[in-house]
Amino acid sequence: MHSCYSYSYNYIPFKLNRLTPRTVPVRATVTSSEKRSRKKKPAKDDERSLENSLRFSFMEELMNRAKNRDSTGVSQIMYDMIAAGLNPGPRSFHGLVVSYALNGDEQAAMDSLRRELGAGLRPIHETFVTLVRLFGSKGHATKGLEILGAMEKLNYDIRHAWLILIEELVRNKHLEDANKVFLKGSKGGLRATDEVYDLLIVEDCKAGDHSNALEISYEMEAAGRMATTFHFNCLLSVQATCGIPEIAFTTFENMEYGEDYMKPDTETYNWVIQAYTRADSYDRMQDVAELLGMMVEDHKRIQPNVKTHALLVECFTKYCVVREAIRHFRALKNFEGGTQVLHNEGNYGDPLSLYLRALCREGRITDMLEALEAMDKDNMQIPSRAMILSRKYRTLVSSWIEPLQEEAGLGYEIDYIARYCFYFSK
Repeated sequence: MHSCYSYSYNYIPFKLNRLTPRTVPVRATVTSSEKRSRKKKPAKDDERSLENSLRFSFMEELMNRAKNRDSTGVSQIMYDMIAAGLNPGPRSFHGLVVSYALNGDEQAAMDSLRRELGAGLRPIHETFVTLVRLFGSKGHATKGLEILGAMEKLNYDIRHAWLILIEELVRNKHLEDANKVFLKGSKGGLRATDEVYDLLIVEDCKAGDHSNALEISYEMEAAGRMATTFHFNCLLSVQATCGIPEIAFTTFENMEYGEDYMKPDTETYNWVIQAYTRADSYDRMQDVAELLGMMVEDHKRIQPNVKTHALLVECFTKYCVVREAIRHFRALKNFEGGTQVLHNEGNYGDPLSLYLRALCREGRITDMLEALEAMDKDNMQIPSRAMILSRKYRTLVSSWIEPLQEEAGLGYEIDYIARYCFYFSK
């Protein structure tokens, strides 16, 4: 028996769960000052969002005015922003510069930039690009370079703006300035895009500026892009018209023994054949024949086109090898518009007229009919020069029907058409 006052360690009036820790709910105590500050934060956020919304509305309207070239409207919106307690930022001034640039007002655009700098703001990259594009379109390369210098001082990447300046100068027919800007940047370490390299080389060659085209080609190769057949053909287009075919042939040889990406193509052969054909020095027919032989040897890769045959007709007609001229004319007439290519708008002595007159001199009636049929097919009229031979009063018709060395002085005009009809009616 135990006493009611005795204590037993084995007696526990409740069970303990040792696997779950006891948890005591703790309530965070917040001071009154923290409560007040927490209530004020939403008010500041609302003010900031309201300011951003208001600024966005102003900027949206400002940019719309800028796109519409409304410089006055852009300025008015900037004054409204100041009145509303908002300071115009770099993008606001960018819109102002854009509006003046679209109107072509260089002075106002520069004044806007100075005003922005005077306000202690850092112009964004697009603002400088806009000014560079404006000066390039006006042909003011020096001012464009000054803007590039200002961009460098602000640690902006000027390569994109430099390329835009070159393209705008070329597009607006300021090729010489474009070359200077390109060479200045290239020698300073800037690398152009493939499109800009090709653009400058093509435009320089069109203008006959072989020196700059060659220098740009060297800069392109120094930058890691090798000149291809396309670039060599551009250079040949200038060399073929300089009157010294040996220069063109030297370029041709460099291509012939070069890598696959610079091998001669049909256009290459055409330029060299043209250089020899239209040279004024001496008989170049043998050189043309050698080129023709090289083209035949490489026939699996190179096929003559309409210009090739037109040049060969011109060459053999010029050097009085009429049979070869006829052979290539028969190949030429298989191309649509072949006689028009041969005529060449009457340039370089009008090769078509020379060919017709050569047929007249030799009395080749069948070949003459063949040539006239080809001209009719191409909707070509007989050129005025083909109607007159080197001797007085010798016309195409009289030479065709009665190919004499000189006209008999009968004292009256002869109806050659009637004589021709009478001859064939027999």
